[in-house]
Amino acid sequence: MYKNYIKIAVRGFAKHKLTFFINLFGLALGLWVALLIGLWVVDELSINQHFSQKEDIYQIMEHQRYGTEIFTTSSTPGILAPELKAKFPEVAYASNYSWNMPMIASHEEDRVKLDGKHVEPDLLKILDFEVLHGTAQGLLESKENAVITKTAALKLFGRSDVVGESIKIDNYRDYLIQAVLADVPSQSQMKFEILLPYEVMLAENEWMNQWNNNGPQALLKLFPGTDGKAFSAKLKDFLKEYHPETNISMFAYPFKEIYLHSRFEDGQQVGGRIGHVRLFAIIGLFVLLIACINFMNLSTAKSQKRAKEVGVRKVVGAEKSALIYQFLSESLLITFFSSLLALLMVELSLPVFNELASKQLVVPYGQLWFWVGFISIILFTGLIAGSYPAFYLSATKVAHIFRKQHNQDRYAVLARKGLVFFQFILATALIISTIVVNQQIQYALNQNLGFDKDQLLMFELNGKLHSEFETLKHELEKHPDIQLVSRGSHSFSGRNSNTGNISWEGKDPDAGALFEMFHTDYDFFQTMGMSFLDGRPFDRGYGSDSLGGVILNKKAFDLMRGDKDRVEKLVLWDTEEREVIGVVEDFYFQSFHQAMEPAIILLTPKYSHIGLVRFDAEKAATVTAYMQELTQSMEPAFIFEAHFMDANYARMYQDDLRLRDLSKYFSILTILISCLGLLGLSAHVAEQKTKEIGIRKVHGASTFSILHVINREFVMVVSLSIVVGCLLAYWFAVDFLSDYAHAISFAWWFMPLAALLIMGMAYLTVTLQSWKATKMNPVNSLKTE
Repeated sequence: MYKNYIKIAVRGFAKHKLTFFINLFGLALGLWVALLIGLWVVDELSINQHFSQKEDIYQIMEHQRYGTEIFTTSSTPGILAPELKAKFPEVAYASNYSWNMPMIASHEEDRVKLDGKHVEPDLLKILDFEVLHGTAQGLLESKENAVITKTAALKLFGRSDVVGESIKIDNYRDYLIQAVLADVPSQSQMKFEILLPYEVMLAENEWMNQWNNNGPQALLKLFPGTDGKAFSAKLKDFLKEYHPETNISMFAYPFKEIYLHSRFEDGQQVGGRIGHVRLFAIIGLFVLLIACINFMNLSTAKSQKRAKEVGVRKVVGAEKSALIYQFLSESLLITFFSSLLALLMVELSLPVFNELASKQLVVPYGQLWFWVGFISIILFTGLIAGSYPAFYLSATKVAHIFRKQHNQDRYAVLARKGLVFFQFILATALIISTIVVNQQIQYALNQNLGFDKDQLLMFELNGKLHSEFETLKHELEKHPDIQLVSRGSHSFSGRNSNTGNISWEGKDPDAGALFEMFHTDYDFFQTMGMSFLDGRPFDRGYGSDSLGGVILNKKAFDLMRGDKDRVEKLVLWDTEEREVIGVVEDFYFQSFHQAMEPAIILLTPKYSHIGLVRFDAEKAATVTAYMQELTQSMEPAFIFEAHFMDANYARMYQDDLRLRDLSKYFSILTILISCLGLLGLSAHVAEQKTKEIGIRKVHGASTFSILHVINREFVMVVSLSIVVGCLLAYWFAVDFLSDYAHAISFAWWFMPLAALLIMGMAYLTVTLQSWKATKMNPVNSLKTE
């Protein structure tokens, strides 16, 4: 029986080649998109989910209140974790850990740059990374020990079993390799190549030992069965015991959720990356539905001929269930062929998609869940695509089939128009959304940032490059293509160091703000291209600048002055009084997602570890080559790596850029699939109107008037879908732009541009097919049945 169904299906495919081609490639494109997005969504949902006992792991976070605003951060005091473990019996393990930092690891004559962290021993008891060589017991309990990953070992030694080997970090301190870990899984949010004892960093940074300073982060593992919410409530006023004037309340946040649900507003969790995951999951589903709609559309278009086939088979005794199986077997068979083609397309496109999405995705053929999901998609697609002919046509009464049922024809036409309507709503919404995302990103990348990000290089200052910076600066400025050299503490790609412990004359005791602190050297403002509104930059002629001077950005100045014209002095950390010597224009050190924040700039070269070089345009290669040669001669252990400020700034928008690029490609595919459907429908309409076209031509109708007759029903449906799609896109745009503190307005031309693109593609598709029908010889047209 089933063999017979397959034979009939294959004969049908051979008879209607165009329909078969459109269904095959339309479904293949839809399945291709669905599979790619499905792999991406599964990967996103798996981040931080692979750790055992993940239900008991919590990130310690802070709500910092400044006036009416609440700022939420994962930065905590550097001595927090052991104190929490000592005070709360619910805590099994607790670890402070630093931010990621580049480290130069050397062994004999070999040296490599590694991505490292300073962590406390409990971290490797909280997060279970696989130990390949060495023992998992007692890791990093001595400040002379280090732990590296397999890739780091291969980079430096050319082999992985290097336990007991000695390495030097930053040409400064020797460590003994205690263990080699498996490479950090791609599903882990915590990335590193080397781990060093936190004790070392704590001893070298006095500020980390103070309860009123933040910077590191803290991770806990609670004993199984502990109520996480109840424990979190206990932490609210914990810091007041050590810092009574604090404006901070702490809480414990599930580590497994922090990747997807990390966005907070006014102390409330309001989303995060989960928004993008949901968006692309919906897009993938809709693209697949559009492909299914094409199949259903062509099924309804062919319904009259298939209805006669159904009638004949019913007359000879075919049961309804047999007809249902026949039609479903056809749709499942073509879906199966499409799925194989889609799987091939996934394999061919996955490297490009990985680069676009910054992932390391592979098709998990060895995983049961993949095959369950893949087969489920095939069944879902096949059943949805074949639902109309299977259940509607098979239920048609024989007596009605052989009559002229105008009502049934009308209902079939309405069904086709409704499905086309839905397709182009989605296509329009995707195009306008892509335009909005692109315009917002271009706006962010091309605005005046308060500094000149072009022709500006950054590089790390390690060892002698930092201690003998004046010599380095003097040598760099000898190069004819280098204009200015300075250094600072920020890369201008997000918050770095901040404090709320600042007071000034007239300050409202109930008000406050979180001030970003910039540590700089002489010529910083000139090198960055910043403009002064009042006062002057730091000057070597004023010896007091380093100890008693401070410069504000306009946001900080406006906050402090109130009704006054000037701000003369402020007090840092309750004891350090400084004179305000200048005010600069506001400058952006975060993305446009965040509002402009107040900043204070200090002349503190010892905390300025980022070199800044302003160079002539189109001389980047010459300048970087000279800098590499010079830095290698001064500090042989240093691995020179320059970063362009404009590229560094653009990296803050990598998620938005990814959203823009993926939306762009999915929009193109959506239009392509929709136009494939229109191609099939217009071919069917032209076939139905063959005799009408012949009669019109005999009576002298022009080609244009005939095209108008065929095209008008499609043009009307597509036009209405564009209107609805514009409304849907506007809703998305408002939601997307609300995530930006500095956003574009929804321009009037977004909608006409999308409408022009959609209508042009749709009209061209239908016209090309209709044109063939108008060129047929009327004699041949009138002979057809």
